[in-house]
Amino acid sequence: MRPTIDHIAARVRSQKERLPAIYGQLNFDAPPERFATELGAETEMRFGASMSREALLADADLVARFREYTMLGDVTGDAYAALIPSQGFRRLVDMLVTACDKGLGAVPDAPPELVALIQEMERVPDWLDMGLVEEGAREERNSAANLAPFAIRGAFIATFLNKYSALPMALTGTLSHATAARRVKETATFFTTTILPGALERFGPGFRAAAMVRLMHSMVRVNVLTRPGLWDAKTYGMPIPQLDQMPAGLIPIYFLSNDVLKAGRTHFTRAERARVELARYRCYLLGL
Repeated sequence: MRPTIDHIAARVRSQKERLPAIYGQLNFDAPPERFATELGAETEMRFGASMSREALLADADLVARFREYTMLGDVTGDAYAALIPSQGFRRLVDMLVTACDKGLGAVPDAPPELVALIQEMERVPDWLDMGLVEEGAREERNSAANLAPFAIRGAFIATFLNKYSALPMALTGTLSHATAARRVKETATFFTTTILPGALERFGPGFRAAAMVRLMHSMVRVNVLTRPGLWDAKTYGMPIPQLDQMPAGLIPIYFLSNDVLKAGRTHFTRAERARVELARYRCYLLGL
């Protein structure tokens, strides 16, 4: 069932109550500078877009959803990443990999934050069709082999050049040559691994790849928000919010949908619907 605006808003505002040490400086009732609803505001929405700015702003429900998702982080992932000062980076990674590969029982004295993260990822939502997910992975293999390397590089260039998306990484030093390359590698590994046969089963390599990407994002977010005076929350809002991550998970479906509409159709074929289901599950595993 589609969540209501009130439900999303409550979830956004609960972040400060659940993790005050991380989200305490954020004012969830004041939209950041980037959320521009004025009709004449200068934006990067170019002429020729399929939906005009006027039409977009006229959809009050959609705008309200954008407003809330602009300030939504990942409470479960961030709580685990916040253990770095006490546990250390290497130990957090090692525990996460072990829990993904062998189960929580294989992690001695597993922190409750790790348990919560793994259990959240293990829970298959009732709106998901895992049979379709596997079909979607099969449908994606051809394009992944031939097009994904170029698409991933292009997407990262766009990310690194956008001040809202790139600033958290720049401030935490993760735009340097070595760490930027590692980010590209981990994300490319996620998209490539998740289309392998059975990769998204509980102990499959796709599950682990999703957990690693999720931890990577949370580490950057926590690092930015817990260093005094580093982050301008009034201007930039939530670092690496849900809204910025969704395109990574859904951009293939965006292009697919455009192709469907250009063909004069308003419904997906089964093969296309399977690709949609794969994208939905990928997003879910990433905490989106």
